[in-house]
Amino acid sequence: MLSQITYILLDAARMGNTIEEAKEMNPVFDSLYRGRSEESLSVVAPYLFLFQHKTDFINWYMAKGWGDSWGVLIKSPYPLDELHKHFRKFLIVGTEDNQQLYFRFYDPRVMRIFLPSCDTQQLREFFGPIEYFVMEDADKNFALKCWLQNGILHSQKIKLNDFVGGNVPPPPQQEEGFAWQKPSMPGQPSVPGQPAMPAQPSVPGRPGLPAEPSMPARPSMPSEPSVPGRPSMPSEPSVPGRPSMPGEPSAPSRPSLPSEPSAPGRPSVPSEPTVPKPSKPKWNMFD
Repeated sequence: MLSQITYILLDAARMGNTIEEAKEMNPVFDSLYRGRSEESLSVVAPYLFLFQHKTDFINWYMAKGWGDSWGVLIKSPYPLDELHKHFRKFLIVGTEDNQQLYFRFYDPRVMRIFLPSCDTQQLREFFGPIEYFVMEDADKNFALKCWLQNGILHSQKIKLNDFVGGNVPPPPQQEEGFAWQKPSMPGQPSVPGQPAMPAQPSVPGRPGLPAEPSMPARPSMPSEPSVPGRPSMPSEPSVPGRPSMPGEPSAPSRPSLPSEPSAPGRPSVPSEPTVPKPSKPKWNMFD
């Protein structure tokens, strides 16, 4: 499988002076940095190399660079200049506090974390013309192959000897290891609940006992005849009362004074307009 690799993206920041040795052994390369960045940051820049087969470069890289996070291997049918243009789109990312940072996606330790965090749209944009990546696993005795199929990220751990010798088994249908797929589209399917347990059959109650017969009410006794009362005496004639004296004339109430006009309140100070935050791109072209 190593013979199928077409490119390798190396990190000069990890390699130090060894990057110059790589340039001498494999002269077909290009820095992803341009302009002033290429001049001032060449010692830490990422370099895209054509992975030439049947050369000493392959054995040199596997002997000295594998397991030390030098970079990632790439399979792509596109020419170097097209792939170079594609990777330059991801060199700088913006943060929520409007900072711009270099994105070292070509570091295997970063890519193993970055890929599972992407949604489907981000994965399609990042893979673009790339068929698959191969990088060292956290255990350097294994290689990790990553590819995109139908918008879903897949991975396969391969023993290093099989990867170098080409005896790579076909990938299993269900990948093991990383939880590579992150749901991108509508949320995760709901998990069906447990089936409801059938209700227990009701236990028939005991037959009700017949109610006791009600006792008939006692017959009411006839009431005693009422005794006629004495005749009422005529009331005495009422004595006419004295005529009421005319009351003193009431003093007219003082006219109410008009209330003082209320002082007009201070006009409310308009609140400051909310400044909308501009949306930031996920990644920017680095020039």
